[in-house]
Amino acid sequence: MNVYGRIVLVSQLQEKIQAGKRLLFLVFCFSLFPCCSLYAEPAITSNKGQFVFKYENSGKVRNVTTHYYAPKRLTKSSRIVFILHGDSRNGAVYRDEWQKYAGEYNFLVLCPELSKKDFSYWEYNCGNIYDTKKRCFNPKEEWTFNLIEQLFDFVKKDQQMKVGAYCIFGHSAGAQFVHRMVLFMPEARFSMAIANGAGWYTLPSLEHVFYTGLKGTVVTEDDLKKAFEKRLIILMGDKDFVTKIRPASYSETTHKWDRVWRAEFFYEQARTKSQEMGIELNWIYKTVPGADHNSPKHALRGSRYAAKSKKRIARKARREKQSQPTLARKIKQP
Repeated sequence: MNVYGRIVLVSQLQEKIQAGKRLLFLVFCFSLFPCCSLYAEPAITSNKGQFVFKYENSGKVRNVTTHYYAPKRLTKSSRIVFILHGDSRNGAVYRDEWQKYAGEYNFLVLCPELSKKDFSYWEYNCGNIYDTKKRCFNPKEEWTFNLIEQLFDFVKKDQQMKVGAYCIFGHSAGAQFVHRMVLFMPEARFSMAIANGAGWYTLPSLEHVFYTGLKGTVVTEDDLKKAFEKRLIILMGDKDFVTKIRPASYSETTHKWDRVWRAEFFYEQARTKSQEMGIELNWIYKTVPGADHNSPKHALRGSRYAAKSKKRIARKARREKQSQPTLARKIKQP
């Protein structure tokens, strides 16, 4: 190699050394200053606030403002509780109402706000199960219930939380969303669902046509069995009605304020159907004494239930396997 070649080789070597030094300097800077991190800022950065979640569904992206409250004592294993607003679509109001209970019981409150601009009655209350314009049922991946599952994954990753299940509470229109989620998507990762003050129900009946019942939908008897196994609390204020005389049947609850009667019919239908199927019903019906439709007592009662919700979904198959006798027990000793 001549002198010129040696000079070129030394020059290339010096450039590589300088590039290595620059890389080490950048790594050093990132380690000293978190704000220079290559990762995006967390969505939840304070005890109370909001963030915009980009909900992706069948190629369509909608911005969902999500109000939250994160207690100072929050840990990676704290519960996550979703609160679904009523028809007023005011997530911040519900977040503020639940804030003190979240602090008391140390769970993360998430209140996604589904605006009327982006989510119609059928897309919110009925979970976008049915397309009223095309007059047909939508595929499962287009149901709005998927929003909750996506948001759950997003927040777990954002806060590095280790919980495997969530609790979901819905009031009024939100209660319609919640009980239909239980019926149509029982495989979702909620360990407890609370439907508070729904104005109308889809009955757990394969004999009634949707949306009064489940006839004609994708829900099978096996799906209904799974729904009955999930924990659903039907919560009603005992003053949440106008009519004083109980109607003779569910179809006769024509007044829009007949919420108490409708809730009782819904629960009785579930109890009767579960008995016919020979399975245990894991749903309960509870009233809140002295509470009308918008009473703050609902949040108080709902928070107590939420505080007892499981952090992980119980695996029935695992429980059955553990309860089965071992091979040693099956074989009779001589």
